[in-house]
Amino acid sequence: MNSPTTAGDQVETREAALAALSAIVAGARRGLSIYSRELDPGLLDRADAVSLLRRFATAGGVTRVLLQDPAAPQRALAPLIGLAQRLPSAFEFRAIEEPVDQNYPAAYIVNDRDGWYFRPLGHRFEGETRIDGGARARQLRAHFEPVWERARACTEFRALGI
Repeated sequence: MNSPTTAGDQVETREAALAALSAIVAGARRGLSIYSRELDPGLLDRADAVSLLRRFATAGGVTRVLLQDPAAPQRALAPLIGLAQRLPSAFEFRAIEEPVDQNYPAAYIVNDRDGWYFRPLGHRFEGETRIDGGARARQLRAHFEPVWERARACTEFRALGI
């Protein structure tokens, strides 16, 4: 395990990515922020990941998700979208439309404490994670907030009341 002064633990596989996600969710108090290209296929569409996020949501947690390409997970029928439709007060999705934000190559998950999982290339699993990295977590939340404010609500993900 790395000391608190090092950057983070390496994540190199899908299983390590799921373990990182699990630790970040478990360490969250009430909030998660996810910056993703297209809802992280291979990670956020796995049944165990959806189950983690369902437990977090039903315990009162709120997950905010920024997407660069919201159409891709919608076409793929991503299970997280269905979960969000059943628990609309626990999930918020926004689509990134500003060119400066669209060109951001990384992806990350950060909780409202000190946990984070950062991937320099958002379409890959490889990256770093820490459950006690307060400074980096604050930096990622500081990046997330203005992008969230500029992004549009993903109304296309809402369940139709037919």
